[in-house]
Amino acid sequence: MKIRRAWTATTFRAMGLFDVFKKSAPPSVEVVDEALRRQLMQFILKAVTSEDNRIRVEDALNTAATIVAERCIDTAGDYPLREHDLTPGSRVLSTAVNRLVCGDVADGGVGSVPRNTIIGILRARLDPALFLDSEFPALRDVFSYYAAHVGNAADWGKVPLSVDPNHHPFVPPLRIGYETRRTVDEILKPATSDKMRCLRIATESLADILKMVAGAIDHKLALTLTIETINGMAKTAPMTEKAMKAAAQQQDGKKDP
Repeated sequence: MKIRRAWTATTFRAMGLFDVFKKSAPPSVEVVDEALRRQLMQFILKAVTSEDNRIRVEDALNTAATIVAERCIDTAGDYPLREHDLTPGSRVLSTAVNRLVCGDVADGGVGSVPRNTIIGILRARLDPALFLDSEFPALRDVFSYYAAHVGNAADWGKVPLSVDPNHHPFVPPLRIGYETRRTVDEILKPATSDKMRCLRIATESLADILKMVAGAIDHKLALTLTIETINGMAKTAPMTEKAMKAAAQQQDGKKDP
């Protein structure tokens, strides 16, 4: 009986030690990603909150969509997101970007788009009773509108948008991408080794913002603005530190007598 009690006590002590290890186990990828998604969403909302504590829906969507577009560029790998020699604001057509946006599927409706793409992730995360498939823009129209406006000097720093100008963002997305990139990099640091994971987190954060503003904007308008911004900015060379320094030096040179 004494031996049995001793064995039982030892067993309980061992179980207690295992519980310690269990409690100190690292959080799952899902838990980490949920935290990153919320942190990113909070950063976006704070970035577009005005001094009188208001948020313009179009600017929130523009910011979130631009961040998704930059992560798309990073994942596509056609050129480095942060250090490239392309002219910032120039248009860069990319099959790799098309695949990430919609699986390079332009016809058949949003239901034909693979689930592991940006559009597929958005559709899966949004409530289908709230954001109807019919409210998503036709992807061929998105691509065609973008292609038809490539080279328009008035669009520098922006993306071609088919929505009414009253719903265009106040701040050009090229500037948004540059000014938010460092903070977004820091937020996504725990996932930085997996670029597709970073893209998914950014896209899910955008979906959460779409759900948040659903009662304040027409859904078809919101989705068109969002998807045209993603497509346009993912095919636009981002601003870089190198280009900004060169522009500053050039400006300083003009000031010299």
